[in-house]
Amino acid sequence: MRLTFLGTGAAEGYPALWCRCERCAVARTRGGRNLRHRSSALLNDDLLLDCGPDLVASAIKLGTDLAPVQALLVTHPHSDHLDPTVLMWRRRGFVTTPLPLMRFYGSARTLERTLSRAEGREANPADFRIEPHTVRPFEPFEVRTGSPASGPPEVDPRFPESAVPVPRTPPRRYRVWPLAARHAQPEDEASIYVVQQVEGPELDGRDGPLGLLYATDTGPFPDATWEALERLAAEGVRLHLTAVDSTLGDGPDGDGHMSVHQMADHQDGLARRGLLAAGAQRFGHHFSHGRTPPYEELCALLAPRGIEVAYDGLSRTA
Repeated sequence: MRLTFLGTGAAEGYPALWCRCERCAVARTRGGRNLRHRSSALLNDDLLLDCGPDLVASAIKLGTDLAPVQALLVTHPHSDHLDPTVLMWRRRGFVTTPLPLMRFYGSARTLERTLSRAEGREANPADFRIEPHTVRPFEPFEVRTGSPASGPPEVDPRFPESAVPVPRTPPRRYRVWPLAARHAQPEDEASIYVVQQVEGPELDGRDGPLGLLYATDTGPFPDATWEALERLAAEGVRLHLTAVDSTLGDGPDGDGHMSVHQMADHQDGLARRGLLAAGAQRFGHHFSHGRTPPYEELCALLAPRGIEVAYDGLSRTA
């Protein structure tokens, strides 16, 4: 299981677009890992987490090919995590080669915002080669991607004449648990995702499934979410990669977002409840310029807690 961070910044980016504070000035001067697009991530090469307005820039900058993506999990409908225009670029004319069907998972509010209108026009999921699925808190579902190497190739009906094949990926199967985040309005049903890969070449030679916790845009986990995580631990689910909201940096603790200290405490809480696999890789991400130190200082702050600082382009394999 490979996790690639395509963006690790909060809603305003880092450095913030209009800001000249000391942290933004340092980020512009140092560059590199201090420059953060709005957050999204790629699991293996076929499952995307969030599709905000910086996805085009992130993919271009990092040289990431997103054509093989067959599943999209959206955490909530805020504009820095969901830009419906991104999906419009899948429409024929903006793309000139076939795409696989992409299953799009999000709350009812998320789907409504995405599929009502795009660029002032009615949006038809078939035009984008997407298949919408409504996600509800604490209701798990399964995602299948890829196709057998010996099977017939998938066909994109929008390109019947194309000699270019639809991108193929190995068959994979994921179990997904959407858990409640403490963020946004209740009707948005913001989600924390636990994703467990149970089939795929990444499991060859392993003694069990691989697990990811992706928790962005959340304050302290609600009690119901901790209870659900404890049930997963009792069922043997283990997390090999964890990415937890750290928006507020070294500032005071928050309610709808977390400071790095709250994030580290949550990471330790996952360990105490038996959710972490041996050698689990733990990350803080979704950083705002407001109270978040530059990358190098942030690494020094979190190193004693055994937590890595995510940056745009960071890729780790469990």
